[in-house]
Amino acid sequence: MRVLFVTSELFPLVKTGGLADVSHALPRALGALGVEAKVLLPAYPGVLERLDSIAIVVAIDDLFGGPARLL
Repeated sequence: MRVLFVTSELFPLVKTGGLADVSHALPRALGALGVEAKVLLPAYPGVLERLDSIAIVVAIDDLFGGPARLL
């Protein structure tokens, strides 16, 4: 089984509440059970600064409020 988590928070990169903790722990727990779990996270500037290796999945240049990148 393959699972894609799309979230606005991911511990330890972006955390404002409990969602970041769940977004971190649940894919790992599923991976331990043999599930291929990936996480899709917006490319916040603070996130980009902390990552060594990224893959931009979607680039939206005409989004209201400015361009968006999803990692």
